Amino acid sequence: MENNIRKKLDNLRRAMKAGGDPEREVNEKRYLKSPFRFFGTSLPFTEKTARAFRKENPGLDRKSVVWLSERLWSSSYHDEKRLALRILRCYPEYLDLSLMPMLEAMLMHSPTWDLVDDISIHLVGAVLAKDGKARGHLERWSGSENFWMRRASLISQILLLRQGRGDKALFFRCAEKMTEDKEFFIRKAIGWGIREMSKADPAGAFDFLMKIRVRASGLTLREGAKRLPEELRKKILQK
Repeated sequence: MENNIRKKLDNLRRAMKAGGDPEREVNEKRYLKSPFRFFGTSLPFTEKTARAFRKENPGLDRKSVVWLSERLWSSSYHDEKRLALRILRCYPEYLDLSLMPMLEAMLMHSPTWDLVDDISIHLVGAVLAKDGKARGHLERWSGSENFWMRRASLISQILLLRQGRGDKALFFRCAEKMTEDKEFFIRKAIGWGIREMSKADPAGAFDFLMKIRVRASGLTLREGAKRLPEELRKKILQK
């Protein structure tokens, strides 16, 4: 069994390397400001590789999926780290509370927004949808000195807030303590969360924006008010 899963790992790595593009490699590293190396594989190629792997290995056990993802994540290649996350997304049945320590460790060692957002929204978000106990992690992350962890506390509920299912009180607590944060990615994340919330609960989004309007950045207010009715948006953005 061990030799079999190692062979699968080797095959995935060969596929990612073969799918690389030298020009994309240079441009993507510059764009993401990532400290890691790149093959230059596109995101669609990565997703296709992960989906094909799931199709070929529908019954792969939890231990093997986690092992495979951890090995890809530990790679010095940014592309393989993204593949690790896509592999996990292709096995949603294994995304539960027991995986939160692993996801937290991944977030702690993610130096770029694309990795942080992917883990937060699609992996942590999937756990949150299944088990409310995971919310305690978000509460703790919101006070972290690592701004990527603070961002994760805000955006992990994005899909749930969009559907009107998220814990809005938790989001408000996390967002309010970061309202005056100077970090761009935090200011953007607060506004993004409110914007998604406004699709299902425009009144709740408006009330919170009015509450933080004096202290919040223009970026947060513009982003948060983007989907509100015109008359409400004007009230938020007026000088």
